[in-house]
Amino acid sequence: MRWVHERSLAFSVAVFLPVLLGLGIPLFNFSGKDLNAHSNPADIPHKIQCFEPEMLIRLESTNPLCPVDFIFLGDTPLSESATADGLVVEIHPLLMARFTVARNFAGADGVLLTLSSGFRTLQRQQELFDREIEIRGSETEAAKWVLPPRSSHHPRGLAIDVNYPGDKPGALWLENNGSKFGLCRVYANEWWHFEGVIAPGELCPALAPDALVDLEGR
Repeated sequence: MRWVHERSLAFSVAVFLPVLLGLGIPLFNFSGKDLNAHSNPADIPHKIQCFEPEMLIRLESTNPLCPVDFIFLGDTPLSESATADGLVVEIHPLLMARFTVARNFAGADGVLLTLSSGFRTLQRQQELFDREIEIRGSETEAAKWVLPPRSSHHPRGLAIDVNYPGDKPGALWLENNGSKFGLCRVYANEWWHFEGVIAPGELCPALAPDALVDLEGR
């Protein structure tokens, strides 16, 4: 009869186990942990990117600070960097750091990256915009290439031009590798224009057709 009892127990398990699973009744392993439980995203440690620009080492760290001699390039997209007076007077420090580290890594691949343009005053941006209007024939066409001062990211310290006008292959290296450092090409018609629109290690967004996407009031 013992064999019959064991067979009946096995039969019961075989019948009722699928039913229990179908009803969504949670099962537990012997350690008491819910086998059907999902990991809480809040429990996943946040990782930051750290760079050693001389030895050309890149690592991920779950610590809030990078190791000694490593550079932290931020863990968010970059936003306007202003002085206590509310003025922007230079390239965002983290944008400059990202470019500097990227330039070191590019050099190891035999690629020269040069900073053609970065921070511009509102006056300088207006001069460039006015000149572009003369070249293109209208403000709309001009804004595809040079934005008016209040729309451009250059006076906000958030944009850099790299290897312009003559070295497109060098800028292509940055386009292909810049996401590691938090740098992205942003306009399809400007191979030289890069911004810190992501955190280092994230994926760059799709290219906008041209700078009109950033025109104020659009």
